[in-house]
Amino acid sequence: ACQATNGDATTRLRERQRRDEKAFAGLGRNLVEAEKLARISESERVLLTSQERPLVLVLRNPAGAIAPAACPDTPLLGLFLPYTPLHQLLLEEAGGPLVMTSANLSDEPICRSDEEARRRLDGIADALLLHDREIAMRCDDSVARVVDGVPTLLRRSRGFVPRPFPLKRPVAEPILACGAHLKNTFCIAHEDSAYLGPHIGDLETVAALEFFEQAVERMQAILSVRPKVIAQDLHPGYLTTRYAMSRSDVQRVGVQHHHAHVVSAMAEHGVEGPVLGLAFDGTGLGDDESSWGGEFLLCFRGHYERLATFRPIRLPGGNVAMKEIWRVAYSLVHDAYDGQPPIESMPLFGSIPATRRGLVAQMLERDLNAPQAHGVGRYFDAFAALGLRRPWASYEAQAAIAWEFAAASDEDGHYPFELDESASPLQIDLRPTVRAAVDELASGVEPGQVSARFHNTLVDASGQVVVRLLRDRDSVPIVLTGGVFQNATLSAGIHKKLSHEYEVLRHSSVPAGDGGIALGQALIADAILGDKG
Repeated sequence: ACQATNGDATTRLRERQRRDEKAFAGLGRNLVEAEKLARISESERVLLTSQERPLVLVLRNPAGAIAPAACPDTPLLGLFLPYTPLHQLLLEEAGGPLVMTSANLSDEPICRSDEEARRRLDGIADALLLHDREIAMRCDDSVARVVDGVPTLLRRSRGFVPRPFPLKRPVAEPILACGAHLKNTFCIAHEDSAYLGPHIGDLETVAALEFFEQAVERMQAILSVRPKVIAQDLHPGYLTTRYAMSRSDVQRVGVQHHHAHVVSAMAEHGVEGPVLGLAFDGTGLGDDESSWGGEFLLCFRGHYERLATFRPIRLPGGNVAMKEIWRVAYSLVHDAYDGQPPIESMPLFGSIPATRRGLVAQMLERDLNAPQAHGVGRYFDAFAALGLRRPWASYEAQAAIAWEFAAASDEDGHYPFELDESASPLQIDLRPTVRAAVDELASGVEPGQVSARFHNTLVDASGQVVVRLLRDRDSVPIVLTGGVFQNATLSAGIHKKLSHEYEVLRHSSVPAGDGGIALGQALIADAILGDKG
């Protein structure tokens, strides 16, 4: 587990400090400087000073020297301590903290060579610090956060790759799992170990796909393994799926996105199943070819049963609604008010031209280019748009992050909801939640109160569904997985509600989001082929 690994690493670090205090004088000084910028708990201090040196998300000190614009929409600040001598020299020369970012344009891999940096960063970087030692392989920083007291990797890359995960059962053949489209990492499973690759990022460009292919080849060379099986997501449009389909030298296995999420957590905890997995994220193609993301799955390694989900939201304009989140909000209230939403009472829509609102209304009424999505992440987008009056999001989960940190910590109320047992599978219907939240916002209730009640409603609804699903079944562990569970408020709330009666498993050393999905893909492919054999 990440917690144990970091604890061991910190113990070794302290022993080295005692043996050679002079060599580590800079560490103490840098930690003191870090504590001027943020409120750092003991668990966060362990992560910061561990040998892996991840970037750690901590509560920003408002009086610190870092400008708020460096981390907008959130009270969190990403900190890391120097992990190379060059970092140490730069900090000593600067005389204070530095704000750093990766050397790349959005959706592109980080630059590796001097020539590449000159070409791709021309007009962006004012100066380049070059080196006579070439970079062998791109590798982003790992990112961690303490979630409800548990040190948790949000991105597993530098410092942790290619450290293996021991498998409870060895795989029959070497497997390459291609991962997801966003937050991509791949996985190679061989014998009794699984190796997650470095963080690749979103596969939106040809350059990103080339980085993926190079990283796969390098990992295969390091491990001296040539996979005989490829596991891929079911979505035909993902570049990882197209890559898998282009390989004629292997056996291909398609794996459902949320099943892979759950099995990645099962693998992390050494659980064979069955488990009841709560897989909450933004999107993932389901077996019925609709977009899933609010799933209650009874999971084994090789198969699963979908027991419950959230009522779907239509996304007018399809992928456009991921950035223009006012469209998701409009769709949500259009559904909640039976096609007659009280637009005039919601300030969000005052900034949207009437012609654009009318076009979206026509899409919904005619069921034209408005696919259904069950993702809990889409509910976060819609409520954040309504509550914070934010029509657009610049990047994935931007609005959801802001909505999480808007929540009032002292609010314990929640909104009504319904469980639709006539639907197959069972559906959580949040239309009563939408109407109550809209009424409160219109009457002047603070967005922080509304956000907290929204979070509490998701906790209450999830808990009721779990109890209902397991009422006539043997008790099984509950798994919380998917990118939405990087939300500490939601994760802690559901854990608290269910852990008195059930064993609740959460991620620590494998990312809950799409960065950990490849591990589950590999084990599912092995189980499916084993069953066929």
